[in-house]
Amino acid sequence: MYHQPPPNVDSSTSIEGMPGALPSKTPVSLLQELCMRRGISPKYDLLQIEGAVHEPTFVYRVTVGEFAANGSGQSKKKAKHAAAKAVLDIIIQGGAAGAGGPTAGGSPGAPPELSTQIVSPYDDGIPGNPVGSLQELCMARRWPPPTYDLTSEEGFPHERTFSIACTIGNTKEIGTGKSKKLAKRQAAYKMTQRLKDQPVEQTQVNVLADDDDETISLSSLSLNFVQMLQDIGQEANFVVTFVDIEELSVTGQHQCLVQLSTLPVAVCYGTGASVKEAQSAAAHNGLEYLKIMTNK
Repeated sequence: MYHQPPPNVDSSTSIEGMPGALPSKTPVSLLQELCMRRGISPKYDLLQIEGAVHEPTFVYRVTVGEFAANGSGQSKKKAKHAAAKAVLDIIIQGGAAGAGGPTAGGSPGAPPELSTQIVSPYDDGIPGNPVGSLQELCMARRWPPPTYDLTSEEGFPHERTFSIACTIGNTKEIGTGKSKKLAKRQAAYKMTQRLKDQPVEQTQVNVLADDDDETISLSSLSLNFVQMLQDIGQEANFVVTFVDIEELSVTGQHQCLVQLSTLPVAVCYGTGASVKEAQSAAAHNGLEYLKIMTNK
């Protein structure tokens, strides 16, 4: 009786041992496979749980050697996928900037082909966290934080299409998607791509000009630093807590502390002629601290 010989196991065999390569892999499985080849293990840490009880948002951090990245999602699984995707982006970019590919001996570096295998947890083709990246760009250039507004909602109940406008000053970009989250990500990504490569001076004209196209300096604006810091905390998933000190300073000034539940936790100090001014000074120092940390 004729027996068909078993198929040869070659490079196309998937990690489960079945013949035929998988067309795609989740970020978590791909990161695990890459780490196994390097002899290390990724470490996932739950940083925060936010939102209502029925709509929680989970924030995870994954650490792989010297690389680390955060990810958020409406479930622990989605948050882990987002974190794994973010750290893979970092590893891939680092590998592309290095030797430019695998070594002659075949040891795995950060293979460029990984980028074509990663399945984004959002399925929008946008890497990383564009909302957080835009927030950091605004902090670094001392712009007001971006605002997001739902501009339209169309389609059948099971096939909705959302449009969200991202606005900084008088500069606006529209993002669309099958959910508000996807539309917001696209709007933030388009705004970042529009602004990040422009010279700071030119961008300042576009972003900070008023309705009469008159260029103004950010330092001359009466900014609400307390609101700016709270908006950034909401976008970056950390808690901002102000503590007013009852005793006056030695110079007769009101005093205030602001605590940021970042990693590590930060506490900034401010003084002023009134409680409100002390809070504003503390918030301003908190913004300066975040700027220094994001530029490291």
